[in-house]
Amino acid sequence: MHNTKTRAVRPLKQAGFTLIELMIVVAIIGVLASIAIPQYQNYTARAQASEALSITAGVRTDIAEQYSLKGEMPVKADLGLTDDDGNLEAMSGRYVDTVSYADSAISVTFKEDSAIGTKVMNIAPVDPVDNNGVSPGNGWTCAWNDTDTNESWLPSGCKEASST
Repeated sequence: MHNTKTRAVRPLKQAGFTLIELMIVVAIIGVLASIAIPQYQNYTARAQASEALSITAGVRTDIAEQYSLKGEMPVKADLGLTDDDGNLEAMSGRYVDTVSYADSAISVTFKEDSAIGTKVMNIAPVDPVDNNGVSPGNGWTCAWNDTDTNESWLPSGCKEASST
């Protein structure tokens, strides 16, 4: 008997990933990034815009107090907080450049290096009585000075002006 040893050929085991698998992973990451980056930018802008509410909290309280005492919106002199330029003193922050008060509204200008840019946000009290004679309640509305600014950047602490 003749015994021949046959060599058993084992299939080689795949080591690593194929090019198509890597391309699929890169495509999935690209799609997720294209969704996540704009959402993160909106989140950042909204967080920076909310600084305007915290900076103006004191003057908004003063305005509400003066309104409840006199029954009308106060003028700058009633608040006693304006400097020579007409801006409210000591009201700036990391993202807020200037704050001013005129015509029953607070105008907040943001710094150029913020995610919002040099946009202006107006903060105004909710009308005590709407067109139907119904009081919508207390609160403040926020709106951008221009119409091309993203409305989703408004802080959640403000009631939307369009809903009042």
